[in-house]
Amino acid sequence: MQADAIGSAPVCGGAYVLAMRLHNPVELCFRRSDRVLDAGFYVYSGSAYGPGGIRARLTRHVRREKKLHWHVDWLTAAADSIHAIALPGGSECEIVSRLMQSGWFRFPLAGFGSSDCARCPSHLLEWRSDGAAIEGRSR
Repeated sequence: MQADAIGSAPVCGGAYVLAMRLHNPVELCFRRSDRVLDAGFYVYSGSAYGPGGIRARLTRHVRREKKLHWHVDWLTAAADSIHAIALPGGSECEIVSRLMQSGWFRFPLAGFGSSDCARCPSHLLEWRSDGAAIEGRSR
């Protein structure tokens, strides 16, 4: 769903995916050091089981004017485009696992969005056009 369709997102809890394009590198302070994410395509997987569910969380993420609180806020504020997929009852870790199995993604920043997750190295993935080669898979 595109930003203008977020109002139709479910109000129940679940997981979501943000697909973002960054035309320019983004500087952020992460784990007390400055990091730069290169321009490119990124996917962030999150969960929304609080008040307002997925709709409330996605509404916040696509809003341009907001207090930058979470690390993903720096990316959503800088993204040229954001698309979202809502998965009622879904698991952010399952999303990350399935996307990584495709061979088209890599973890660009360990611990990003997953500081409370024992399963995933990161909930931020970078799409790689040479993805199948990264994992040594043939096409």
